Amino acid sequence: MSRPIAWIAVAFYASTAIAAPPPAPPPLDAIWDRDVVLAEARFVDQPAPNVLRFVDVDVIHGGPSRAEVLVTADDAALALVAPGKRYVLAWVEWMRSPANKKQRVRRAGGPQLVVSPGLSPALFEANAEVRALLLTPPSPERLESRKHLDRVLDGLADADPRLQTLFAGELFARSALRQALQPRDRERLRGVVQRADSATAARTLLLDGARIYPLAFGDRWVEVASALIAHEPVSMSGGQPNEGLVWSAFAILAGAGSKPPFASLSRWVPSGNGALAEQALLAIRRSTPSREPALIDSALRESQLSPSTRAFLLDHQRRLTQSAATPRS
Repeated sequence: MSRPIAWIAVAFYASTAIAAPPPAPPPLDAIWDRDVVLAEARFVDQPAPNVLRFVDVDVIHGGPSRAEVLVTADDAALALVAPGKRYVLAWVEWMRSPANKKQRVRRAGGPQLVVSPGLSPALFEANAEVRALLLTPPSPERLESRKHLDRVLDGLADADPRLQTLFAGELFARSALRQALQPRDRERLRGVVQRADSATAARTLLLDGARIYPLAFGDRWVEVASALIAHEPVSMSGGQPNEGLVWSAFAILAGAGSKPPFASLSRWVPSGNGALAEQALLAIRRSTPSREPALIDSALRESQLSPSTRAFLLDHQRRLTQSAATPRS
């Protein structure tokens, strides 16, 4: 399946393990960026792969209203729309010129839905709540207040997973909200991450917020990470929605020097994501290194093991063998 504009979670979280995360605006700021068009429109059809057609386009910000717009969307967006319904959406039509970074040129592929932390993508079914939330210009008075923080915390339990993710993105990216968190708020956040029925993207943003901003998110996240490693579903297929969530859990455990039970770790060795298999093996090496070779052999015997994980494990096995054969000075 093509993913022309997908935000690849595991790559993002892996990059933040060593350095500070790249600056990303909160979702409610991102859709009002000067290069973004924010509108309400009615969805009609999908005239081409990864292209959505909207009509009766009422532009709120970023340009004149128009009769129709075609926007490029990733695979996830295609399942979010139904003909005849109205949506609030945000897209970009311009990009920096490859030849001159100071110049902007129209995107060769046409308008593209905004995708960023909390917006995956910027496409929401229009209703009174969504209009009030998204179509009001952002301001510090409105979005850095305790009232907004309470709305964010309540919104993490919204029935719409897209809104859950947007509110998680607000907390992840808006420093004033993070700094205002109280002990009772942090307890609520831990509960959201532990609930399997919460949106996976929202859980992932919150867990990575706890990893990157430990002073704001508080303690007891090692307990949450351990529970996720023990209970999150494992698949031998790649591209599972919980990959970023589990990677963040492993990162929290590694940062704390935690040694989860062997049974919790070993289940991830045949994971369809090689990065998760590696994290599991590294954690096993911290606690029971003697069991690592047998685990690798067992995983390699799995006929359904993904090619990428198989390649990683074979390379990992080779390096282990070389290390064991090298005499220590």
